[in-house]
Amino acid sequence: MKRIFYFTLLAYSLVLTGTSCHALVEDEFPNYETRPVLNALLIADSVFRVHVSLTANLSDTTPKFVDNAFVIVESEYFTTDTLNYTEEGFYCSRRTVKVGETYTCKVIIPGYDQMSATTTVPLPTSIDSVTFTDFAAIDEMGDKISSIEFRISNDNSDKQFWEVQLVKDGWMSKYNPQKQVFEDKYGAIPAYIYMLAGQDSVLLNEANPLTCFSNIKMRKKFYKVRIYFNSRYVFDNAEAMPYIQLKSTDESYYKYVKQYYLYEMAGEINLGKGTQKYPLYSNVMNGLGVISGYSITRKELIVSH
Repeated sequence: MKRIFYFTLLAYSLVLTGTSCHALVEDEFPNYETRPVLNALLIADSVFRVHVSLTANLSDTTPKFVDNAFVIVESEYFTTDTLNYTEEGFYCSRRTVKVGETYTCKVIIPGYDQMSATTTVPLPTSIDSVTFTDFAAIDEMGDKISSIEFRISNDNSDKQFWEVQLVKDGWMSKYNPQKQVFEDKYGAIPAYIYMLAGQDSVLLNEANPLTCFSNIKMRKKFYKVRIYFNSRYVFDNAEAMPYIQLKSTDESYYKYVKQYYLYEMAGEINLGKGTQKYPLYSNVMNGLGVISGYSITRKELIVSH
């Protein structure tokens, strides 16, 4: 594949005369070997949904969806489930994901080695001792910052991983760019939150500004989670109920989120920043992609004004 770029060469000899010339440069980008890709997010109490595709080259505008794969999900306590193709590379089943269960997804695409990946869907983590602080700090713009603190249990005999979010759920007005009008729709929108590490050894071990963390550095039976947010953008709609959403995730989800953050940051171009490459995390054998699982605990945030 060839990409043609035009650029202006300012030769030293021509600078003296105040003229310039245009040169045609042809960059060669080779086509890489096509590899199969398997992605699935197994959410507790939701149906199985697996996506199968092939890697794309720079000349491709969209991924190559696979519609002729044989996709099965196996577990220790349930019979093997064969997923059916729906559309755009997705294979689905009517069965629901169970918490605490370990699943192995196997995919056979004609002409490729069998792909497989395994994940365990963690049990949900309870939330208690919720405390809301209306005035916790002031940000650099002079806005009031609020905070929420809650407690979760920790089991040091096992690896545990979480991601915390603050979500608004309800009727909201959203702009439809195709119709160029605002429409009322029911849905969930995550609010921007952040966590401050301070002297907390747990958060000092994590990737700020992400809100995912593990129990690697936890030493006690309980851990207090604190998040900060601008309440003006959380309580701005009386029709939308805000709630804390705590995801109990498997290790592959935790690793992928952290690695994806590095991958995204490496693509930013800043003054004095050198080129860096961070490959995306994958737990798929004989292919690319990731299969992860999580369960959700929600707690409504009821605040009296």
